Amino acid sequence: MPHSTARDGVRIYYEEHGQGEPVLLAYGIGGNAGMWEPNIGALSAGYRLILWEPRGHARSDSPEDPRKVTFAHWVWDLHDLMDHLEIERAIVGGLSLGGGIATRFTLAHPERVRALLIIDSSSASGLPLGVDNIVMRAKSIEVTLKGGMDAMAEFAIESNPNVAGRIKLDPGARKEIFDYYRMLTPIGYANALRALLQMDYITDRLGEITVPTLLVCGDEDPSLGPMREIQKRIPHARFALLSLAGHFANRDQPAAFNRAVLEFLATLA
Repeated sequence: MPHSTARDGVRIYYEEHGQGEPVLLAYGIGGNAGMWEPNIGALSAGYRLILWEPRGHARSDSPEDPRKVTFAHWVWDLHDLMDHLEIERAIVGGLSLGGGIATRFTLAHPERVRALLIIDSSSASGLPLGVDNIVMRAKSIEVTLKGGMDAMAEFAIESNPNVAGRIKLDPGARKEIFDYYRMLTPIGYANALRALLQMDYITDRLGEITVPTLLVCGDEDPSLGPMREIQKRIPHARFALLSLAGHFANRDQPAAFNRAVLEFLATLA
C-alpha cells in the first residue's frame, strides 16, 4: 500500500486513480478512501484522482499522543503528501472533516490550490459546534475507548444524525457503517474527535479564499446551514444542492454528485 511520510514521521495512506490534473480528496471523520468508491470511475476518467486518509484514520498511522492529531497536523499531511507526489498545485477538497482540512489548507497555502471542493462540511465553516454535537462527540470518545469500534458503530447509528440519516436513506448501509468503523483504531478515532472538538474557528477568514470553489451538500444534511454560511463568505462560490441526500451525499446520490463535480471541474479548463 502506498504511503507518504509527514514531516514528523507519521505515515499517510493514499491511492491514485486515473491521469490528468490532480484532484486530492479526503473523507469525513472516521472515513477512509473506500468511501469514495461510487465516484472513482467518473472522477478518474479525466483526472488524476488521489484519495488520502488523514492521520488517525484507517490505513494511515494513528499517533497515541493527542497533541499530534490536530487540524494543523492534517494540513501538514496534505502539504507533505503533495510534496511527496511532486504536485505543485492541485484541486483539493473533501467531505465533512476532509472539507475542513482542505479549506484550512487553502487558507494556509493558497499558492498550492487550483480550486477547492467542500462537500457536506460543518468544519469548513469554522462555526462553533452546537451543544448537542459537543455532547455527542464527547460521549463518542468515551464509547470508543471503553467499548471499541463495534460499540462506537452502534452508538453512531443511535446518536449521530449524520450516520442515522445515511441509514434512513439506505437501510442497507448499516453494514457499510460497521465496516468503516472497523477500519479505525480506538485511539486514532478518539484523537480525531478531540481535534474536532478543539478546532480553530475560521469563519471570518473564509473571505480570503479567492480560488474557484464548489460547495456540494445534501438537502437533508445537518451541515446545510453551515454550508450556506460558507456560500455567503467565499466570493463567487458555486453551490450544488443534492436532493434526497444527507451527510454522505457522494454515496446517497452518486450520479448527481459526480455530475456536479465534473461540471465544476470543466469550468476550470
